[in-house]
Amino acid sequence: MSNDYERFKLWYVQPLQALEKLPDGQGGFIALGTACFLYERYAIAFIKSRNLKPNKVQILKQVSIDINVDINTAEAFWNVIRDGILHQGMPLQKKKLPPWGFHLTYPAMFLDYYNGQPFLKIQPWKIMHQVLHLCEEHFDILLSSRSFPWASIVPVPR
Repeated sequence: MSNDYERFKLWYVQPLQALEKLPDGQGGFIALGTACFLYERYAIAFIKSRNLKPNKVQILKQVSIDINVDINTAEAFWNVIRDGILHQGMPLQKKKLPPWGFHLTYPAMFLDYYNGQPFLKIQPWKIMHQVLHLCEEHFDILLSSRSFPWASIVPVPR
């Protein structure tokens, strides 16, 4: 096992697994936020590996493929969950964005409709597990970022 992969397990997999053990889903926001930034790293690297530009359109297409949802659901997730949690620590709520809810019985993500209005259903742990699976399956791609190289642990000079 490579040192990079060992660090991935220590920095991400083990802490996320520990969060999942907290009662009543208490670690859900942190796990989902971590899954979002890991997924963004993975998706950008994966898209670049296909010689495509990792713009929002391509990222949403990749979310759609990787989580097995339609583009509208992928976009709602990206705008509400990814943008909100990664920028302000809570899902984003604006008039044009759907309200959201987390529950253990929900699919990973699903854009449902009530009285003709969209409602984003999220199951944080399913998303977290899928992202970890993608990162482990394509670990070489996860390491390929030139703008954000994988960290090394080295002694700090005095």
